[in-house]
Formats: sequence, C-alpha cells, structure tokens
Amino acid sequence: MRLRLYESAMRLFAERGYEGTSVDDIAETADVARATVFNYFKRKEEFLDAWAARRREYLRTAVGQRPHHASTRELLRQSMEALAAVNEDDPHMAHMLVPVWVRSGRPITEIPYTAYVFAEILAVGVARGDIRNGVDAELVGNLLREIYLGTLYRWIDGDAPQPFSLRDHLLISLDILLDGLAADHG
Repeated sequence: MRLRLYESAMRLFAERGYEGTSVDDIAETADVARATVFNYFKRKEEFLDAWAARRREYLRTAVGQRPHHASTRELLRQSMEALAAVNEDDPHMAHMLVPVWVRSGRPITEIPYTAYVFAEILAVGVARGDIRNGVDAELVGNLLREIYLGTLYRWIDGDAPQPFSLRDHLLISLDILLDGLAADHG
C-alpha cells in the first residue's frame, strides 16, 4: 500500500506539480480513503522524504557495487556519476521536486548521508595512501556533498530542462578538488 501511495503521488507530482497535488488527489488516484494515505504518510511532505530515501538507496546500491581494487578517485567518480544519474535519468522529477525539497528545509535538517558516503571513501583513501595524510575525511566529505548540491541547484535552476551535463560538471568539480588532495608520491 505504501508503494502504491508513493507511486500515485509521484505520478501526480509529475503531472500537476507538488503544490498542485493534494492528499485527496493522491487518495483518489490510489483508490483509497484519505485516512489510508495518513496511515502511511502523516503529512504530504513525507512523500518528499520517501523520494529522498529512494535516491539515497540508489547511491547506496551504486556504492555497494564498486570494485574493491578501485582507487579513491575512481570510487568518488562512481559516486558522483550515480548522483548525476539519479537526476539525469528523470530530469522532470528532479526539476519538480528538488526545489520543493530545498524549500522544505530538508537539505539542512536531513542527516547528510551523501557526505558520510564520501567521507567513508576518503578515509579508506587516506589509509591506502591515495589521499595525503592529515586530510579530514569528514570535512572533505561535506565539501563534496556541497559540490553536489550546489551543482544540482544550478542544474535545476530556470526553465531549461538540462542547461548543462550534471555528470560532467560534477566530475570536473571532483577532479579539481582531488587534484589538491592527492598524495605527493614524488
């Protein structure tokens, strides 16, 4: 039932926009009573939370499929590519829901899961010698999250559906940052 409600809400958000969709609309599309919606989603904003959770799961799956022998740079690139793909694969929904997600304050109030993923990769990179000693993996993980979010916000800004390649901009930004973090081997 939760999945049915979620899919109904996403379909309506895509057609009518977030603000143009009511809980009653979601209930009607899912062919359930209004109270049933509230049994699974206490507030309309919880659909945003479910949407964000699916995006985190997409990243978690992509990170889980990385080869163990890959360099820190390769692992971070794969993570950025996954973040780009989750948006570029459905740009309409990204353009529709990211601004709503931002206005809801979620980027500030949510646990910074993406930063934790980056920090974990970086900590391993420091231990392996891919990243120079003394680099604060948590700080750089947060910087990478900020690069992702800032680039995403610019990508969804305006009416053009894809003003630039999100993937390319994320990878270029990553390379610029990593070139300053690489261990000096010579």
